[in-house]
Amino acid sequence: MKGNDKNSQINESTFENIKDNNKHANQDTNHIIISNNHLEHNENILHNHLNDGEDFHKNASHNLSVALILNLLFNVVVIGGGILTNSVAILADALHDLSDTFSIVVAWLLEHVSQKEGNDNFSYGYKRFSIFGALITSTVVILGSLGVIHEAFTRLFVAESLDASGMVIIAILGIIFKGGSLIKLHSGKTFNEKAISIHMFGDVFQWIALLIISLILVFVDAPILDPIASIVVSIWVIYNLAKTFIASTKILLQANPSDININDLKVDLMLIDHVSGIDELHTWSLDGLENVLTAKVKVSAQDEEEMNDTKEKLEEVANEYNIKDTTFEFIKDDD
Repeated sequence: MKGNDKNSQINESTFENIKDNNKHANQDTNHIIISNNHLEHNENILHNHLNDGEDFHKNASHNLSVALILNLLFNVVVIGGGILTNSVAILADALHDLSDTFSIVVAWLLEHVSQKEGNDNFSYGYKRFSIFGALITSTVVILGSLGVIHEAFTRLFVAESLDASGMVIIAILGIIFKGGSLIKLHSGKTFNEKAISIHMFGDVFQWIALLIISLILVFVDAPILDPIASIVVSIWVIYNLAKTFIASTKILLQANPSDININDLKVDLMLIDHVSGIDELHTWSLDGLENVLTAKVKVSAQDEEEMNDTKEKLEEVANEYNIKDTTFEFIKDDD
């Protein structure tokens, strides 16, 4: 009997151990399921944000290709019109438009490259090629505008015979072609589109001014009006493109994004439950559209579920600041 009681006690003890093991295994399984669900949720959020960024660059590539075609066609019109009207002013603008076309070609090529997926050499992808294109475009157009100002100052003191009637026709065509490019680019989100659209706006403004001046010249001999308008428009273009150049440079130098107040962000992160400290908080932008954040976070979370909940809330706050890619290193707060 004692032997049977002893065996019974052993069996009961073994059974209890098995139950405890199964219970712990189920808890671990539940934690794994929670972690996996949380991971899938985060992956879906990140996937949606990445798709938004990719769509912006695809739209930019399409918009720039339309602008390129319109500018190529207009180059032919301006060169032919300059020869037929014997207008040095229009021929000078033809050279200016050729530099525009070169800028759009560079912007379109680099915008196309920026859509490539990341690899071992470019783990974040090629999105910054779009910013590189904006820098090149801004530089070329600023130099071209300085050339226009130099030419315009020369024409201030040298009277030129102009075919006012022919200039009216060319100016109307200029407004149509440049206006079409501006309509396509003005709502663009990438720095490439912004750089080109600023210049297209300046060109539309310049052709409108040229149309008004041409109509005046039909009745009044005042050729000095043309270079004055060129100088005013060129200064406006240089001023606005200089701002784009500076903003693009800041992105390449990984400056804090202008739309993120780092102190406010830190305060909002600290307000989250179980967060007791934020260290080494860094933010930067990949391409002016997608912002990135890394930080070391001291947490007092007691289990994996609380940890996952804390991480999810951190990412929600980051999303409110237009931060698409986050990396949080959790440090256990034992205090």
